[in-house]
Amino acid sequence: MPKIVSKSTVSSSDQQGNNDNTSSSTQLHVYYCLCSEFILVIDHDLQQLPRRETDSSYVVSNAGRTFKLTVEQGETVILRREEGYEKQCRLVCPRKLLTDRTLFDPENR
Repeated sequence: MPKIVSKSTVSSSDQQGNNDNTSSSTQLHVYYCLCSEFILVIDHDLQQLPRRETDSSYVVSNAGRTFKLTVEQGETVILRREEGYEKQCRLVCPRKLLTDRTLFDPENR
């Protein structure tokens, strides 16, 4: 019988389920691309994060949040704004099936 070699990683936690003493800020929220690719895990609900006034984008602060993005660098564009110009580095799904930056929350189908 052939030997099966796996590169999987096992991860565990001491927390048991969703206890009453666990606050919502310690829960992880998972978001997917429309093509079902895993994109973002964050310790806070996106709907409660601050948004930019110019384009209503979510603002995720590196200092204040724990998160992991699984995206690739896309094109860099220069946008003309009222105050001047803005440089945007686009992020794309690793599958590259969709080029927009749409995140999908499975709970809000």
